[in-house]
Amino acid sequence: MTEAAEADDATEDGGVIDTRAAGSLAVLEPTLWRRLTEADSIEELASAWLTLQCRMVDGAERGLVRVVRNGSLEPICNWPEQGATLEDLTRTGDLAVAEARAVARGGNGNPATIALPIMLDDSVAGVVAIGLAGAGKADMRDAIRQLQWGAAWLRDGLREQLVLAEGSQLNQSRTVIDFIATVVEHEHFTTAVTAAATDLAMRFDCARVSIGFVRRGSTHIAAISHTAQFGRQMKLVRLVGAAMDEAIDQRSLVLYPSPPEAPLATLAHAELAREHGLSQALTTPLFVVDRFVGAITFERTHDRPFDAPAIALADVVATTIGPLLEEKRRNDRWLIVKAAESATAMLGRLVGPGHIAAKLIVAGIIAAIAFFAVAHDTYRVTADAQLDGAVRRSIVSPYDGYLESAAVRAGEIVKQGEVLAALDSRDLVLERLRWDTERQQHQLEYDQAMAARQPAAINTARSRIAQAEAQIKLIDEQIARLQFTAPFDGLVISGDLSQRIGGAVTRGEVLYEIAPLTNYRVVIQVDEHQVGDVAPGQTGQVVFSALPDQTFPIVVDKIVPVAQAHDGRNLLRVEAHLTSTSDRLRPGMGGVGKIDIGDRRLIDIWSKPLVDWASLTLWRGVG
Repeated sequence: MTEAAEADDATEDGGVIDTRAAGSLAVLEPTLWRRLTEADSIEELASAWLTLQCRMVDGAERGLVRVVRNGSLEPICNWPEQGATLEDLTRTGDLAVAEARAVARGGNGNPATIALPIMLDDSVAGVVAIGLAGAGKADMRDAIRQLQWGAAWLRDGLREQLVLAEGSQLNQSRTVIDFIATVVEHEHFTTAVTAAATDLAMRFDCARVSIGFVRRGSTHIAAISHTAQFGRQMKLVRLVGAAMDEAIDQRSLVLYPSPPEAPLATLAHAELAREHGLSQALTTPLFVVDRFVGAITFERTHDRPFDAPAIALADVVATTIGPLLEEKRRNDRWLIVKAAESATAMLGRLVGPGHIAAKLIVAGIIAAIAFFAVAHDTYRVTADAQLDGAVRRSIVSPYDGYLESAAVRAGEIVKQGEVLAALDSRDLVLERLRWDTERQQHQLEYDQAMAARQPAAINTARSRIAQAEAQIKLIDEQIARLQFTAPFDGLVISGDLSQRIGGAVTRGEVLYEIAPLTNYRVVIQVDEHQVGDVAPGQTGQVVFSALPDQTFPIVVDKIVPVAQAHDGRNLLRVEAHLTSTSDRLRPGMGGVGKIDIGDRRLIDIWSKPLVDWASLTLWRGVG
């Protein structure tokens, strides 16, 4: 029962009218044509145009024009104005818009409807729908063609409205940019707000423009147009501030005199207008992020009321320059005021709802402060340590000679009296044999002198026998010292003569070094920045790399006041002894030692390196 038809011979030019339409146009009422050509708005133009079209279309009994506004089709006129049924026209118009072409529904003696979309730059700008009585297919085709011919009027009206709207928006944008430039070009808040108030008064042709900002719950006037100074207590300032508070409290733009349909209180605005003879007042609140920070009040005389475009522009300007002025105002405050406000805002966030992250952070900071205020620990000086024997005995060659044997090497454990090495004794044995022969010869001479009873010869022989015996005794002693034995139970720290058997050794040459296994000392290399905290008698612990699972207690014995450079640091030697030992310890083991200095607050322990560095840096920089 429903079908869509599209006019085949139609044109969208609007300037071409066939001969059938020409006869009808000649009899149209001059009043409608005058309304059409002199229309000031799209509503007036569409009303006159629809009336003319419906009179030109045979069988037309209803008509409806809708245009796109705010993203949807809104009706702007219908014919006749009273008693017209529009539901079917709306549905047909929606179908035409959806298909973007002319459509027709009904017909063949039944009520029919036709609709034509009005296109601007390939997009739907509106739609016109007409209801026909008892129309056939040919009648509906002719009606659509008539709409297509006449649609140029409506299309041109919509395009003109679009151009005017774009021009108005462009002018509005230029005005807003000019006000932004006025605010931005001034560095300080006072000059910026005064310049903005004066420019607003000139641009909106106002007798007075005032700008105020909220402080401590009420609005305080910051600037009045064309006025450099004004008393804070003068009546005008109080009345303008009250008007601004009235708009901010209602969170809405307030116009006085207000339209009858506006449900807003205007008592403060009325009092302001009555007291100063400026019967028109408009206040626009300044909204920044999530709160109202102030307001702008425009005042005009009774002969220049605020129209809708001026109100809209004032609202846009206030929305734009409000954040800029608020930012300058906040930046121009004293630093102590900023700090107090930040603290108040933070406190409000902490005690108010929400802001879970901020509350957790502050709670963590408070907990950390409380912890460090009461937490104590033992302050320890930590440094590299090495285990040495308390006694280190050197085995030195007493003579020049040749090595005959070497029984041990470094790292071996030896017992007291154990032979470590020996020198070749052949030369000394031959020397002893020579002296033994001489002694026997002198003994024979002695016996002969005794038999001959020659006292002089007896004395000479006796002295020579004593000399030979002394030499023999000396050689025996030397032979005994050719063997090197361990002076005590211990560990051979250094010395490996296994590759020198038969080689020469010199007198005074160190052959071995031996350290005891039961008596040790710990040498700790303490940094010069920490050695001032170390004192003899302090206790501590040491852990050796070879025995990481065992801790050995130590007691500091002395501090050697000689610094040694190592890896760019100055280290001092601190000697300590072990209070307990283990058979697993060996001289030469390295590890880490910790000397207990005393009980201190944990924050002092952690911050000591930084505090020491800062103190030294400040001392270096002073003077």
